[in-house]
Amino acid sequence: EISFEEWEAIAIVTKWLRLYRDATVDMSVTKRPTVSEVDAVFRGLQEHLRECIRELPESTPRPLRDGLINAHYKLSDYSYLFEGSPFYTWASRMLSHHLSHGDL
Repeated sequence: EISFEEWEAIAIVTKWLRLYRDATVDMSVTKRPTVSEVDAVFRGLQEHLRECIRELPESTPRPLRDGLINAHYKLSDYSYLFEGSPFYTWASRMLSHHLSHGDL
């Protein structure tokens, strides 16, 4: 028989997997995702994972907690790559320039 704590862990994993499924669907809808779309999806996943980690009960199995934290770190690594990308920096500067000059 499955304990209450095990059901809680199953619910957490289900929520986590649903988030990744939704992100995968979002990314596959377009043939050519933009850097900003990918960045938004990664940041959305990070935020959802942060919420999942915050909501974890004390009884959460350590491997599950570690898996969520490691996934959050991996998404942080990808975000760091985007932020360090010369294209991303150039695009954000161009957008900022256009916004400040009312060109849009």
